[in-house]
Amino acid sequence: MDRETLKTQTLLQQEERKTAYQITRHGDEIEIDKLTLELVDNFKSAFDTEKLAIRYTPLLAQYDYIVGDISAEQLRLKGFYRNDKTVANDDKIASLQDYLFEYVNFGAPYFVLENVNPRPVEPEERSKNSKRSHRNTHKKTEKNRNNSKEKINKNKKVASSNKTTTKRAFVIKQK
Repeated sequence: MDRETLKTQTLLQQEERKTAYQITRHGDEIEIDKLTLELVDNFKSAFDTEKLAIRYTPLLAQYDYIVGDISAEQLRLKGFYRNDKTVANDDKIASLQDYLFEYVNFGAPYFVLENVNPRPVEPEERSKNSKRSHRNTHKKTEKNRNNSKEKINKNKKVASSNKTTTKRAFVIKQK
């Protein structure tokens, strides 16, 4: 597939995604996918409703905060939880500064949205295929491990036979 075809397909996909999630904005209050989000921080005027519509996924509805940063004119979204939730520290909003320093380009525009009504991800939103693919990935990983062990053992045998040959050649040269 050539670059022009790929670019055309990407633009078509973006247009489809824009219409999939309608965003309404009233000042600092944003509504998308039956969520009410409040714009808490908008560093360098990073917030753009069109870009959010293109990148939004229902999996973000479970987070208390959604952070978006822009690099190379592309929006990247990451979810964070409130500090009082029992989750990994990296996923709490208290680690936002660390995230910005480590994963976001220095000085890049970003925004923070607070999810007023977070909801848990419903089982039907998680595709059955992703669970199957995870299982298949596990099986493939185990199969790859076994294949790797076999290759290592074969390489050891070849290497040991090469060493023997090399020693014999060396001995022959000394005589």
